[in-house]
Amino acid sequence: MRPANLVALPPLLRATTFRLALSYLGIFTVSAMALLALVSWSTSVFIEWQVQETVEAEATGLSEQYRERGIQGLADIIGSRAGQDLERRAVYLLLAPDGSRIAGNLYGWPNDDGDASGWVRFPVERVGEGRIATEALARTYTLPKDYRLLVGRSLYDTKRVKSAINRALGWGLALTVLLGIVGGYFTSRHMLTRVEAMSRTARRIVGGDMKSRMKLSGAQDEFDQLATSFNEMMDEIERLVDGIRTVTDNIAHDLRTPLNRLRSRIEVALLGEGSRDPAELRRVLEETVVEADNLLATFTALLAIGNAESGQRLHSFEPLDPAQLVADVAELYEPLAEEKGVAMTCRTETGLSVEGDRHMMFQALANLVDNAVKYTPEGGAVTVAVAAHEGGVEITIADSGPGIPEEARDRVLDRFVRLDATRSTPGNGLGLSLVKAVARLHGGTLALGDNAPGLKVHLRLPSAKSRPTAA
Repeated sequence: MRPANLVALPPLLRATTFRLALSYLGIFTVSAMALLALVSWSTSVFIEWQVQETVEAEATGLSEQYRERGIQGLADIIGSRAGQDLERRAVYLLLAPDGSRIAGNLYGWPNDDGDASGWVRFPVERVGEGRIATEALARTYTLPKDYRLLVGRSLYDTKRVKSAINRALGWGLALTVLLGIVGGYFTSRHMLTRVEAMSRTARRIVGGDMKSRMKLSGAQDEFDQLATSFNEMMDEIERLVDGIRTVTDNIAHDLRTPLNRLRSRIEVALLGEGSRDPAELRRVLEETVVEADNLLATFTALLAIGNAESGQRLHSFEPLDPAQLVADVAELYEPLAEEKGVAMTCRTETGLSVEGDRHMMFQALANLVDNAVKYTPEGGAVTVAVAAHEGGVEITIADSGPGIPEEARDRVLDRFVRLDATRSTPGNGLGLSLVKAVARLHGGTLALGDNAPGLKVHLRLPSAKSRPTAA
């Protein structure tokens, strides 16, 4: 629960994008303040340098007047300039050796002795729009016979320029911060709009609408990439859910019928226990055992598929000779094929090797050969071949039976999928699913093709050297 004294922030202010924008804005503001401080300092230094240049130029002119006209001529020119400068932008002071003022608009020598080069700062009053206290920067000179001269400039205009520059920089900084906040707001709002759209789609999916998908903006940005990945994931999830639903329906159909038959036989046997012939009861029990075996076979196949898909058998992998493995399977089914009148041919290439679980590989191959013999009519042929293929091994089982339509070849690899809609033929629809799981466990592929007529199954496995190592 949220503490009662805490106020919940609006979603926009809690957005990561807004916080990130504020973080970058803070970094930029600090950097801008440092830059503006440098600009202000540089401007101040430049302006004072200009003032010093002006003072030195004026002092040079006064020194020429002194050399040409003497001390009286210097006093006259200072008096003339001071009289024309009513606002006291320039400051002058010429003192006699005894310290009395000869000329100038200052009435006393500054108390500050200044630096080694003769520059001195001191307060003055600027005359103009009232008397305004300001500061002056001046340079002092010692003339022959101990006359002293001070030439300077008021820093009032300089301070006004610096103040105007600082105000402009301050307003610029404030405007930058404002634009950064507004930009962060609208950027976050735009991103939150897309995130909220994704959240609404996710909530609809959670609510059971598995058809909902995230919309793409067409910008091909990170959100579009995320939406594309999410949609692909939902397509796969929907396919898996549909597969689970189909498997559940098929399990209910395949197991309910034998269980009902099993229960009916047991009930019939119980009802006629005292009146029936023992041989008849034995037959009923034998049929019951057959039904139970079929049920157990279905569950065994499901467990085998789950075992293969989980990868738990990787530790039992060992080098296998595919030719010998196929020969053993063919030898097992030759009597059944001969009894049915089906010719079985086995062609193997020696010197090949695969790495895998012998039991699971044998079971997968047995399922393929069993299907081939089962669906091949009398007088037909079944061919089992082993050959090298693109750096690996290809095991091919071909028959001359009815085959599988091209549009159904991917579907029959799923669990409990049978092309016999009446499910009158023996089987549980798990044989090819087990082969597919075993092929995937061994890093191989399973493909169904046309044998014209009949079906051709290609089981491709990597060789023992090229097989990828399991993580």
